[in-house]
Amino acid sequence: MKNKSPQRLSIKKNDSISNNFILLLFSIIALFFESIIIILSLFKKGIFKKEILSKKTNLGFDLIIKRK
Repeated sequence: MKNKSPQRLSIKKNDSISNNFILLLFSIIALFFESIIIILSLFKKGIFKKEILSKKTNLGFDLIIKRK
């Protein structure tokens, strides 16, 4: 009986380490894909979308300067 108890503890410890490693690996992969999706959505919204708002300055944005 005494021999089985240390073996069970070491097996449970190894299973726990492997389960934690697999969980960590899946979490890292999920975060990586989520960050890729966010980067692609930023390209879609801002960088590749070029709108010229004012014909005089050919800028992608208008500046409004107010003088008091």
